[in-house]
Amino acid sequence: MIQSLFKRFLLLVLIASPAFCYAQMFSVGDEVEQRSNPFAPYIRVGIQPIDFSYTGNPAALNSHQSLAFTGTAAHISFESGGFNIGASLGNDMTGLDNRNYFDLNINFTNPFYFVRRPNFGLGVPIQLGSKITSVRSDDISEEFSQTNLHAGAGGIAQLYFPDKLGVTAQFIPSFGFSTASGGLIGGNVFSMRGKARVNFYNLIFGRNISLGYDYIFDSYDIDGDEFDYDYSGHILTLGISL
Repeated sequence: MIQSLFKRFLLLVLIASPAFCYAQMFSVGDEVEQRSNPFAPYIRVGIQPIDFSYTGNPAALNSHQSLAFTGTAAHISFESGGFNIGASLGNDMTGLDNRNYFDLNINFTNPFYFVRRPNFGLGVPIQLGSKITSVRSDDISEEFSQTNLHAGAGGIAQLYFPDKLGVTAQFIPSFGFSTASGGLIGGNVFSMRGKARVNFYNLIFGRNISLGYDYIFDSYDIDGDEFDYDYSGHILTLGISL
């Protein structure tokens, strides 16, 4: 009952969050953030090395084989202000050995700055998000297919050099609930997310170029041990402003 209410609350906040995030980011550090153009949308492409490891009891595996793997997936994302949506895909073409991997992330982040200077900002970001993760193998009948809703808060720091570049770094631990396809199997997920961006302004034909790094860690504690996995991913991206 509590999990169901929490999920409904998160969905409601996720729907309302973009407008709130937009207004709030203008209201705090207005001069600094407008000059650094934080709402410039970016398309990003890159690669994502992944380590997906089984942490449950091996006796709980019906096929006596886990879906654990280590490999690389292709990644594409769109981000604008506090909104980010991204997807990763891995299979034989990206070097995965008999694994098919897919994830879809949607995050809304709203930073509350308590230090605001013309070239520097420091604050606490609040993040709400959802992630779909799927791992399949032709040799294993079971499929890892989880959808989680999570919320968290952490720290953010920004540096801004007018007409040259902007640097942002943030780290957010979070906690949420996860359910399998159909909602029959569920549990908890603990996550950690880190992000770093170096944005070069007006670098090529009036476009901003962005170097990006993201760290994602998800620890799934699902009912029973069959779907208890730890996910660790490092996303390296190159972005261009739209």
